[in-house]
Amino acid sequence: MTKILYVNGTIYTMDAAQPIAQAIAIDSASGRIEAVGTNDEVRRVGGRFSEVFDLQGKTVLPGFIDAHIHLVSTAFRAYHIDATACISEDEVAELVRQRAAQTPPGRWVQGGQWDRNLWANSNFPTKASLDAVAPDHPVALWSKDGHLLWVNSLALQRAGITVETPDPATGAILRNGSGEPTGILQEAAATSLVYDVIEEPDEALRRAMLERILPQLQRSGITTIHDIEGEDSLNLFRQFRDEGKLGLRVQMILPRQLLPRLREQGIQNDEDDLLRVGGIKIFADGTLGSQTAAMLESFEGNPGNYGILTIPEAEMQDVVSDATEMGLTIAVHAIGDRAARVALNTIERAQQMLAEEGTVTNPALGLRYRLEHVQLIAPEDLERMRRLGVIASIQPYHAVADRDIAERYWGKRHRRAYAYRTMHDMGIPLALGSDAPVETFDPLTILYAATARRDPSKTRPSWLPDQALIVRDALWGYTMGAAYAGAEEQRKGSLSVGKLGDAVVLRENVLNTPQEKMTENGVQATIVGGKIVYGEL
Repeated sequence: MTKILYVNGTIYTMDAAQPIAQAIAIDSASGRIEAVGTNDEVRRVGGRFSEVFDLQGKTVLPGFIDAHIHLVSTAFRAYHIDATACISEDEVAELVRQRAAQTPPGRWVQGGQWDRNLWANSNFPTKASLDAVAPDHPVALWSKDGHLLWVNSLALQRAGITVETPDPATGAILRNGSGEPTGILQEAAATSLVYDVIEEPDEALRRAMLERILPQLQRSGITTIHDIEGEDSLNLFRQFRDEGKLGLRVQMILPRQLLPRLREQGIQNDEDDLLRVGGIKIFADGTLGSQTAAMLESFEGNPGNYGILTIPEAEMQDVVSDATEMGLTIAVHAIGDRAARVALNTIERAQQMLAEEGTVTNPALGLRYRLEHVQLIAPEDLERMRRLGVIASIQPYHAVADRDIAERYWGKRHRRAYAYRTMHDMGIPLALGSDAPVETFDPLTILYAATARRDPSKTRPSWLPDQALIVRDALWGYTMGAAYAGAEEQRKGSLSVGKLGDAVVLRENVLNTPQEKMTENGVQATIVGGKIVYGEL
């Protein structure tokens, strides 16, 4: 049995039994940690060391675990129109004009990342501006938050959407005064009418996009992701795993619509350390920026708009109860306070069902309940989260990116939004992630947002600084907290004997670096299963 040895480091293990170490030995065959301690202690474990790396005092942490990402969607940002920098509807239309000129007539022009909240005129855009620049191409552009789809007349025609088309029960087709669709579709029940008629990208393109982005995650020190996408992405990850090209660990959180098939076919994980199906995702509401988050009180300045509850509570209850019986992690997208309340209602009833029945049919997977985003929640529901043991899966960069629209659309309520420090102090488990492609997936930038409550690229003061996390707590959320959210805390999240040897080596000590320098720290090396997949030592 050969081992890989790392010595002379400042190793923050995230293990309370041994918080700091100097050296670590990892079995080269299994990729699991054999010993952690001083240089001498680890060298005495026995066996042969096939490789020895001198860390030269550098800081080592468990590998970052992004608890909420849409990786294949993130990969395609490089291929599609990116309207992130656009500050008007006309600027987006110009990008569409340029892409349409390079695209055969009749083929789709796609892209997104537009954010009307950044425009001088923050009205919803319309199909007219797209029709003017791309009359011969169907156009579909996702909003930054992924909950609005802006389309032109040809796209509406392809989808069969007319003035007679009724609004879906849990979505909306925006219309003008005469009932004509304007080109904006809200939430999945409506956006899917168009999305379902867009031709799928071919297999070669999907592979190329994934191959391009995986090294970027490795350069960022990410060793595990919780990917919230569908079956196509799962199959693509399986191909890469089987070909030895994955290079990081993936836990899939699949759409709730796949739950009946998962129940019928079972969960085929085969104790795979690289790729696992861990849970299901439920959308309870929309988003803040689209003003579709489900609210207990209407949006500021928009009386009567309480957002959209995208799944009836009774249907959510059935899904949560079924997933609970299967032992699957349940991740509920809940941005508005009404969505959080409805989600907690269903979770509480599911837990009561478990208490009455006394068993879970698939305990090997582990059962976790998660609220994704938790951007606004009533104080009494925060207490209920704590009591029920529900995890807050948060994306700290949202708190700095959304500050203006939170104040605009929630008014005084914004003072209790993105309440990360309150959650932590109450004992609610935190798991950190990115929500890419909505925001950056760079962990150091996200850690800065979590601890400074501001964008590192801007000079604005901290926003709601009393909700900032201290660095050590933010790191816990990116390692042990995220592992716990994936029911994998026995396998990863800390550098402990028996766990997977996944780690990140930083150029500077993140716990001692001045806060304003945190994003400049940089990743020296990323280690997966004991092997360096990025950088050098």
